[in-house]
Amino acid sequence: RWHAARPHSPGGARHAVLIGMLKACCCIDSGAICRKPRPVMTEQEWAAWEAKVRVPTVYDPPQKKVDSFGSCGKLPPSCAQCATNALNDCFFCPLRTPCPCVVPCVRCCCYSGLGLQVGSLESPDDWFKAMLAREHAKCPDEFKGIWWMKDNVAAEGLFTLSDGDWVSDRLCKKNVRYNWTVDACNIWGASLTRHFWVRGGELHFAISPSRKWMQITMIAEDWHFVYIIQPGDVLRRPDGTIVEVTPGEDLLRVSYTSRDSNDEGSIAYQYIARRVAFLDAGGSLVKTRGYEELLQAARESKTCNRGRVPNHIEIEQAFTLAPEMQGSSVAPEMQSMLSPTA
Repeated sequence: RWHAARPHSPGGARHAVLIGMLKACCCIDSGAICRKPRPVMTEQEWAAWEAKVRVPTVYDPPQKKVDSFGSCGKLPPSCAQCATNALNDCFFCPLRTPCPCVVPCVRCCCYSGLGLQVGSLESPDDWFKAMLAREHAKCPDEFKGIWWMKDNVAAEGLFTLSDGDWVSDRLCKKNVRYNWTVDACNIWGASLTRHFWVRGGELHFAISPSRKWMQITMIAEDWHFVYIIQPGDVLRRPDGTIVEVTPGEDLLRVSYTSRDSNDEGSIAYQYIARRVAFLDAGGSLVKTRGYEELLQAARESKTCNRGRVPNHIEIEQAFTLAPEMQGSSVAPEMQSMLSPTA
């Protein structure tokens, strides 16, 4: 996710990620309901942090490995494999298995007042335009558009930042209740919707003075970051092959074991946020190459895959459009798109 539970040691990183996901689905942390995010870093803290941080050069998302038990060294390989298979079968698979009869009923009965809509990734133009209709005047160009959370194993799909409350060109208050899509027909997606609305859904995005990093803070958590891909950056998989990334079109989401443990050995969660659509100067929708990759991923998604957590995103995505806020503007031709439909 954009956030994951805080691991107490590098060896426990993947376990903590899974615990964070479970808490997100069950809303266990009742004491955190509707509290505000932690403060973002000060200029002095940013200077010290950027002087120490190592820019990630390896792309190896920990959350996609189901060897969680074996990696901690506490179980022999044969037992670890059985345990991780059970984890995949009993946790990931049921949560992501489509329930087309149950989940829409839950959405209709329990979430009827939230303005939820459902859009298909196979015909997204109208709802993509509606998501992009709210644009804050202070949102920097490099963060406009719709972004796909590629390799995020949770049931989240797309998000925007342009609709957030941009206090300045370096600080955005974004509520994930709005313009943040989830899988429309599985339990995990429905649980995330509940999680967003019960806990308040507010995130703070703070851009570093160098504009190479972004910190994401939320309730009790401040160790989530985005590295803003720079020209000349090379990102490789563990086998040495190069991951194709494009400055201005890709962002690298990284969660560390703590805010100050910011080397590659302390990465607990990692994925690429890829821009899939934006509005051009004339207000027309432009879909990028990333959209074609997203659509293919959705069509080929697997719910379960023994031995590895698979890519998964449903064709149908559920979301609530962003409301009007101070500092935002709406193109006249898009006004009609902002009224929720049944």
